[in-house]
Amino acid sequence: MSEAPSLDTICAAFDLPPHTVQAFDPAHPAFDAQRPLLVLAPQFEAARPEVRRRYPPSKIARVIRGGAAEDATVATFPFDAQAWLLPALAPEEDLRGLAGLRGVMERLFAPDGCPWDREQTHESLRRYLLEETYELIDAIDRGDPDGLREEIGDVLAHMFMQTALARQAGTFTLEDVLEYATAKFVRRHPHVFGAEEAGSMEALLDRWETIKRAERSAKGESDEAPPAGALDSIPLAAPALQRAQSLIGRAGTGGLAPATVGAAEAARAALESSDVGALLFAAVRLARERDIDAEEALRAAAERFASAFRTLEIASRAAGSEPAARESAEHAAVWAAVAGDAQ
Repeated sequence: MSEAPSLDTICAAFDLPPHTVQAFDPAHPAFDAQRPLLVLAPQFEAARPEVRRRYPPSKIARVIRGGAAEDATVATFPFDAQAWLLPALAPEEDLRGLAGLRGVMERLFAPDGCPWDREQTHESLRRYLLEETYELIDAIDRGDPDGLREEIGDVLAHMFMQTALARQAGTFTLEDVLEYATAKFVRRHPHVFGAEEAGSMEALLDRWETIKRAERSAKGESDEAPPAGALDSIPLAAPALQRAQSLIGRAGTGGLAPATVGAAEAARAALESSDVGALLFAAVRLARERDIDAEEALRAAAERFASAFRTLEIASRAAGSEPAARESAEHAAVWAAVAGDAQ
């Protein structure tokens, strides 16, 4: 390998202004693939895995070999060269960097971007975000790592959509979001990012609440009587069952005395009066009294029902008939499956 040329020589060979150079540093291998990247010969071994991870194999780059610049693909970079120069990737090519996804979303929402995306608002995207969130939860419940990867990507894309809209409106930027989130988690974990000891789990939770009170105070909110009520931070858009659970729990910690009528008795009264809403709320109370997650319990019961009905469908197809034509006992078994092990 020939002696490494000077930076000025490299820039001249590549016809590259020196101030635009982004040099690969093995000690800090992260780089912006949407800027040209210069890799000198001593760093070839360290840079090659990251370069191949970030750039398409067929991407045409430039190398200096024998003092002259020539083209080469990322897949065939010569190790006997003196330097590699990777071109800046367009956002749609930067598939493995957050900057790529950000650039794609900003391009879609730009005045000359996608007509459908340009018509979207924070509100219009709400239902799609909700759908993607449920699909993410479904992938978690299925224990499906490939599905989980995809659904996390879809939810992440929505975060970039929302910040792209906010940036256009001048309300906040992605950097504002990152600053808030990073500062919040650093601030609330002084036992990790500061000098405090973690202590017991109870001590950790107490410290968490103390920090939250300090944050409210910094915003001018009173610890004793915050402007928002104890229940106001529970999202109205949350699923009704989940919201009911949170309301009951938060009201209890907020000072509400336990109900004088037990959950089971309240459920019977609601059933007698055909008050379905009160019946469902009583069921949530009953779950909480027995330390059961009502959302998970209902999801499990619903899946037992779905599984039993699928079994009925399969049996029907095998017999060349429709589910409606099956024996009444088979239909009863579908409904009975909801009870699970409790029946």
